[in-house]
Amino acid sequence: MKADVILKKKEDAVSPVIGVMLMLVVTIVIAAVVAAFAGGLGSDVEMAPTAALNIDVYAGDKTVKIEHLSGEALITKDITIKVTDVNGNPKGTGDLYDSNPDDEIKGYTGLSFTPSSTAKVTLTGDSLPAAGDFVTVTVLANGKHIVAKKDVVVKA
Repeated sequence: MKADVILKKKEDAVSPVIGVMLMLVVTIVIAAVVAAFAGGLGSDVEMAPTAALNIDVYAGDKTVKIEHLSGEALITKDITIKVTDVNGNPKGTGDLYDSNPDDEIKGYTGLSFTPSSTAKVTLTGDSLPAAGDFVTVTVLANGKHIVAKKDVVVKA
């Protein structure tokens, strides 16, 4: 009767040990990634300044009037204004730094644009907006960060 017994090797413990080790490795990798970001590894991202702006566009003198209501001071040399129509076609651009000091209304020093300041920016371009046009005005910092975006009707 002993001939009927088949001997088997027991290898039941190998699979659970490998599974536990893989879970430990995955946990350590996730902890390292979280620690790297929490420690400041990803902190070199440049943030856009935050500001509340009131924006109007005037067709008569081809200007954009910007009122700085609140928020951070804006460095004028970094600020660009882009005006587009409803289809995204360019209708004019301007730089806050190049705004005419004679058009100064109040509080605008030419170097920084602080709350309670107002400035006019003269638009340049091939197809400037006309009175009654519906346009989108985008205020950009460093040419890529949106500080403000507003849809307006162009005034005469």
